[in-house]
Amino acid sequence: MIFLWIFVAIIIFSIVVLVHEWWHFAAARKFWVRVEEFWLGIPPRARKLFTDKKWTLYSLNWLPLWWFVKLTWENPHTFLVFDENKKLYNNENLEKDIKAKKDIFFKSGEKIWKQEKQEILKLLEENDAKYNLANKTSLEQAIIILAWIFMNFVLAFFIFFVLFLIWIKPIWINDKIETNLELKIIPTKEQAIESWLIIKNPWVVLYPIAWSIAEKSNLKEWDKLYQIYTCKSKMLDYVNCEWWELAEIIEVNNPDDVIKTIDKNKWNDIAFYINAWFLNDEEKKIFWDEWMVWWSFVKISVPNEWKIWSYLWENIEINNDYLIKYDFLNSAKYAFIETKNQILLTFKWIWILVKKIFNPETPVERKEAIESLSWPIWIVDFINNSLSAWFIFMVIIWAIISINLWVFNLLPIPALDGWRFIFITINSIIKKIFWKKMISEKSEAILHFTFFILLIALSLIIAYNDLNKIFAN
Repeated sequence: MIFLWIFVAIIIFSIVVLVHEWWHFAAARKFWVRVEEFWLGIPPRARKLFTDKKWTLYSLNWLPLWWFVKLTWENPHTFLVFDENKKLYNNENLEKDIKAKKDIFFKSGEKIWKQEKQEILKLLEENDAKYNLANKTSLEQAIIILAWIFMNFVLAFFIFFVLFLIWIKPIWINDKIETNLELKIIPTKEQAIESWLIIKNPWVVLYPIAWSIAEKSNLKEWDKLYQIYTCKSKMLDYVNCEWWELAEIIEVNNPDDVIKTIDKNKWNDIAFYINAWFLNDEEKKIFWDEWMVWWSFVKISVPNEWKIWSYLWENIEINNDYLIKYDFLNSAKYAFIETKNQILLTFKWIWILVKKIFNPETPVERKEAIESLSWPIWIVDFINNSLSAWFIFMVIIWAIISINLWVFNLLPIPALDGWRFIFITINSIIKKIFWKKMISEKSEAILHFTFFILLIALSLIIAYNDLNKIFAN
């Protein structure tokens, strides 16, 4: 099943990325920009499939984890050639001097002959071709670069809309990111309690640590604590003390009630009124009071440091009958809200992650942040604890990955669409003012290629760590 889930996770992610890249492809074709290559997977190339009538090569790479569209412009032709003064040419001056029949040279000083110059000129003219993205208007470039935004949003909206219209269960409780955003799919704990997805009972679940005071007092794993009895005298005597008159009874509704009560009773005896799981006959005879159900009390002598060393959990349970279902108009309304809020939550999560990695309050915080980095393979581990059905879970994950891809690609990081959009915008403004670009085509190509390699390497590292976690568990 693990291998099946990994396969399904890769398929879901590939479909989302395919939709994303297809919109780049469609927008480029709409504005007559040449798509040089449409490829599946991470390089190196495994096989060329075919070339269509518009000169687009479809190919398959060795790691089938991604789709890519390569447009004419992303790697402009540049040349390591020099003039007679050994000065490196830029493309504009090189084209001008070749047409003026001036001599040009290799770095070694060797002269470049006429035939080679004509080949260079042909490639330089390709840089200026009408089908080159760089030669389109800034608006057309921006539309092509950001064409996927609309589709990724619509895909997530449509999935949420259909599920709200039919029925849906949340897939998880958000206990990692504090937020006031209205979320239906991954609600916060407070939202889950308010909507009755979580039923909160007024007790606390105990789980004593081995060899602790709690365990030595005969508390057992998963005992439920209802009340705490404290006596006004120092010692709680079940034989001589009329403690039903002297005792203070504390109702236990959450772990804080337990912690505060134990803190106030250092060196005193207290009694836990519990719903015990397995008490043997000998343990039952610890308590002597005939007016109470004596097996359900546990006497504890609180030490000076007040800790009894037991884990505490709120006694909560999932409401398995909980469903989300709306009429047509409300399904559309809440699908839009859910899509918008999932986007905002993703931005917030990325900001928290970056802050913890680069400016952590403690070294542990940085370690936890790095370990929380996940790739789509995390679906395999996540599905085991989903609150929703297997198929519904996968459909919801499809929408959430679409949103995450939407947000990730908007980040101003070279090789991502957000950076390219910002670069196109700034470059067009500077060119209008100073009549030249801020960064040359060669520098831009090197920058994009470098960050592309870094992003691919990061993706593979995260995927490797995810697989390690899954198989370790």
